[in-house]
Amino acid sequence: MTRPALAVGAAALILALGSGAWWMARRTPGAPPQEESLEPFRAAAAGAGTLIDLQPPPTPLRSVRWAGPLPGGAAVAQVLSQTGRQQVVLFQQGEPGPAISVPEPPGTPNGFFSFADLVDAALAPGDALVLLYRSASDPASPALVLACDLGTRQVRWSLRAPGEHLALSPDHRSVFLFGASTPVGILDLAGRPGSSKSVSVSVDLPPGVASISSILPLGRRAFLVAHGAGLSAWTDGAWTHAQAPAPSPLGFPGGLGRVAGDAKGGWWQPEPGVLVPLGPGGKPGPARDLKALLPENASMDANLLQLLGEEADGHLWFGLARPTLPAPVAAPAPAPMPALVPTPAASPLPEAADQVPPAPAAAVPEAPAPEPAAGQPSRADWMAHLDKGLDRLYLWKPGEARMKVVLLPEAWKRLAAPQGIPPLAGAPVGDLRPEAGFMLCGGPDRTWWLPLRALRPQ
Repeated sequence: MTRPALAVGAAALILALGSGAWWMARRTPGAPPQEESLEPFRAAAAGAGTLIDLQPPPTPLRSVRWAGPLPGGAAVAQVLSQTGRQQVVLFQQGEPGPAISVPEPPGTPNGFFSFADLVDAALAPGDALVLLYRSASDPASPALVLACDLGTRQVRWSLRAPGEHLALSPDHRSVFLFGASTPVGILDLAGRPGSSKSVSVSVDLPPGVASISSILPLGRRAFLVAHGAGLSAWTDGAWTHAQAPAPSPLGFPGGLGRVAGDAKGGWWQPEPGVLVPLGPGGKPGPARDLKALLPENASMDANLLQLLGEEADGHLWFGLARPTLPAPVAAPAPAPMPALVPTPAASPLPEAADQVPPAPAAAVPEAPAPEPAAGQPSRADWMAHLDKGLDRLYLWKPGEARMKVVLLPEAWKRLAAPQGIPPLAGAPVGDLRPEAGFMLCGGPDRTWWLPLRALRPQ
């Protein structure tokens, strides 16, 4: 063999060895090449928002889901591969961060984590990302909650407990786990990576509260809940209650109660068409006359206004809820709340290490209902009004004399949406969380991040 041939062979061997070393160095140790961590999403400005596209992965995906929008302009996307590898991507103001691989916590039942759906998240900026997973095949099984340290990208702790949603405390030191009919779990975010333990307590729902529709954290271990019977507050280890006003004769489905704001003040909506201001600690005041906030030709919409939430600048956003319009009957008197007895201390969650002491229950006065207006529209009038469609939103800054209306078909024309993103239609109640400041349009693999300020009337 000649010297040129030897040189060429040596160069080829060095190149091959160098390529192999580079490949091994760039992928995650212990992960097969097809499981290499890549940036799953690409984001680019598009019209009034940001278009987020899923990039073709090297291996097939089992699912892509979004948890959010979250307060402060955040959202979390779950990327689950066919091999069961769980990744999440944290978005801030439409820009994706790196993909974070989430390891399976010890003690998780076989097969649960490889198929689990990410259904909600809570973000303590600069500290922790809390992820809520539920079984894709057994909704009745306990949820899995993970707290990921944003600095180390390690799991601080995990636990399994009943619940469907998460809410962050105002001081970002605890997170509330709740569901329609499950106890409210209070989980402390503090913890060392790998400790697998969280200080947590479980607060049972009081008698007369069958189902929670909305929660508002007031402090590290205090909160309000809206439910079918009214509004209840858990503070100082005890429950207090305010009874809901008589239901509307229009007939709205259950579970539409809503509470928004903060510990200094907020808003409670027992059902669409009613808005009750809340003082410090959640004390209700006289209901607002919503008809006075709308022009006369839109007065029927006042009975349908459904509170969606409060934006960071104080604007309240409303959709329009469709009533059932039952046959006219005499409105029954509201059932009184059962007599309260001292509430026992909260019981620990499966991995709890703390207790909430009981305190005597105190009564909260019933929220007064607005005076009924004379000359109510007939059933035929309501059916004609609903047939015209409900493609509009309302926003109102408390203190202003009038609400502003967002006509969705007209707004869509000026938003310059990317091709393939379906237009907004009806009241997008499930997709609009005003506290986040944006909404997500489209599907999980091609999503348009739309700031709420773009929807405001010009």
